[in-house]
Amino acid sequence: MNERRNIMFGLYFGEYLLEKNKISHSQLEAIMKEHTSRAKLGVIAVAEKLLTPKQAEELNELQKKKDSRFGDIAIEKGYLLAEEVNYLLTLQGNPYLKFIQSLIDMNIMNLNEIEECIEEFKKDYGLTDLELNALKSGDIDQIIPVFIDSNIPFADCIALVIRNIIRFINNNIMLKKYYTVKKYTFPSVAYQQLVGSHDLFVGLAGEDEALINIASPFAKEEFKVMNEEAFDSVCEFLNVSNGLYASKIITDDIHIDMTPPQFDKNKTIKSDGDIYVIPIIINGKQTDLLVVVDKKVEIC
Repeated sequence: MNERRNIMFGLYFGEYLLEKNKISHSQLEAIMKEHTSRAKLGVIAVAEKLLTPKQAEELNELQKKKDSRFGDIAIEKGYLLAEEVNYLLTLQGNPYLKFIQSLIDMNIMNLNEIEECIEEFKKDYGLTDLELNALKSGDIDQIIPVFIDSNIPFADCIALVIRNIIRFINNNIMLKKYYTVKKYTFPSVAYQQLVGSHDLFVGLAGEDEALINIASPFAKEEFKVMNEEAFDSVCEFLNVSNGLYASKIITDDIHIDMTPPQFDKNKTIKSDGDIYVIPIIINGKQTDLLVVVDKKVEIC
């Protein structure tokens, strides 16, 4: 799978269905483990608003009576154009559509129920059509702007860290909306400061169990506790990510040097400017990405 593709929509929508008591934990676990190779054309057509659930069901019933492909029957009935069928075929590997297909295949929900829940999900999360489509796409470059304002300083640095988490750590993450604070108290943190044309503080903070979800896959070693070796792994991940960013921005004549990454426990980060906090859920545990731009940072 392309590193920019993930099942983020399934994580969000699955959690939403749990909250609304539409599915059970065991059903969600089964869905997330399901490896449906392709979504069916009828499911895709309904998701893309090219067919109604009733039309898709009608075509499914007709397909049981004649040896023809779904798309051919849809064209014959005048429900779809050949160009629309070809477009739908390109979407069969989409992770959002495979999640929806699993809901149907496991007899958890039907198309009508899914469409109603998606509309409720969109409303409750306050998503626009564009933002909902971004989540459905599974493309992290489209998803990041849903949760992070692209106008905040060095948003591209934040985006690169997230992409590197997907690339090196886990491609099934869930983002939450960013927020800002002036001080941040943490159980554990690994961080690095970049100095030069601009000063940046980049850190990853959270409970030990959350940081282990970064340390273990990056080191390719299973850590049971957040010991010095585990912290070193998280620090090295930051060093790699920040190194990639430093190399990228030098082409814009922005020069920064990276200080050695460090780690700390049970303290508070204070700044006279905004501390940008981006919550990232990995394996059900929240790690906060912390970024401070051109402001003094104190850990005490």
